[in-house]
Amino acid sequence: AAVSAALFEVSTSLDRLEQVRLEASRVGAVTTRYQAEASLALQAILRADFDKAEALLDGVLAATTRLNLLETVRYALLLRTMLGAHRGRRREMDAALVELRRWAGDHAQHTLRVYGLARAWCALLEEQRPRALAELSCALRAEERSPTIFQLTGRYGLHLLLRVVDGAAGPAEYQATTAAPVSRLRWDRQFALYASAVLAGRAGRPDEAVAAVAEAERVGAPYPTARNVGLRLVGEAAIADGWGSPVAWLRTAEEYFHQVEVPAVASACRAMMRRAGAPIGQRRRGVREIPPALRTVGVTVREVEILRVLTDGLGNREVAERLHLSPRTVEKHVASLIAKT
Repeated sequence: AAVSAALFEVSTSLDRLEQVRLEASRVGAVTTRYQAEASLALQAILRADFDKAEALLDGVLAATTRLNLLETVRYALLLRTMLGAHRGRRREMDAALVELRRWAGDHAQHTLRVYGLARAWCALLEEQRPRALAELSCALRAEERSPTIFQLTGRYGLHLLLRVVDGAAGPAEYQATTAAPVSRLRWDRQFALYASAVLAGRAGRPDEAVAAVAEAERVGAPYPTARNVGLRLVGEAAIADGWGSPVAWLRTAEEYFHQVEVPAVASACRAMMRRAGAPIGQRRRGVREIPPALRTVGVTVREVEILRVLTDGLGNREVAERLHLSPRTVEKHVASLIAKT
C-alpha cells in the first residue's frame, strides 16, 4: 500500500519511495523492498534516466528470480518492456515482452500497461502516430474490461493530446476528460496542457495557447522524453494554425531526440522546421558545445566559432584570417547571427 501511495503522488518527489525501500531493507521485508525498487525504476523510465532504471531492474530481477517472487518478477519484466519502448528500441521491448509471457505474465492486469506505457510509446517514437493511437485504444479497452488504480496509461493525457492534434477531439472531450480528479497526476497533466494549447491556438486565442505550452513545459520538467514529444506535437499544430513559436519548440525537441538517438522524431522535427522556412544546421562535431539558448534559435557550430572570435574585438577581415575563411563568408555568418539573436 505504501508503494502504491508513493507511486501515485502528484508531487515529483521520490522521497517516500526511497523511505519505503530503506525501511523494508532495515526490517527484512524483502518483497516490499524489491517492489519499491521496481517502482523507482518506473519513475526513472518516465524521467528518462534509463541507465538508473536498467541498473535497478537488473538487481530486482536477479534477486526476485532467485527467490521465485513471481509477481515482482513479472512486474520487473513489464518495466523492461517500458524501458525498451521509451528508448525507442522495439527489439528490446519485444524481447522483454516475450520473457514476460514466458513467466505467465500475459494477463489482464498487465495489458493496459503493455499497450499504454510500452507499445504506444514505441510507436510514437517511431513516428507511427496511427499505430500509437491504436495501441492506446487497446489499453483503454482493457481498462474498461478490468478497472485498475494504475492510471498512467494515456486516458487522461497522451491519448487526449493525440486525438486533439489529429482533430478527432475538441473542447467537449477535453473538458470531460480533464474533469476527472485523477487527471491531475503530473504525468498526464503535461499532455492535457499541451492539448489545451492546441485547442486554444486553433480557436484563435494565441496568448492563451502560448501560456498553456509554457505551463506544460513547467509541469513536464521531470519527464524530458514526454516533454519533448509534447513540443514536437504542439509545434506541428502551431505551424498549421499560425501561432506561438513552433520553430523554437521543434528545434528544442529535435536537439533532444538527436542526443538520445531517436532518429525518427528528430527527423520529423527537422522536416517541419524546413517546411516552415527555418534554417536547418548541419549535424557537425561540436554541436553539443553550443549554448542551449543559441541552439534553440538555430545558431550553427561555425557561427559560434565566429562569435567567439568576434568577442576578441576583431573585425570581419581579421576573423576571416584567423579561421581561414573568406571575408564574404564571415559577413554572411555575422549577418545570420544578428538575425537569429
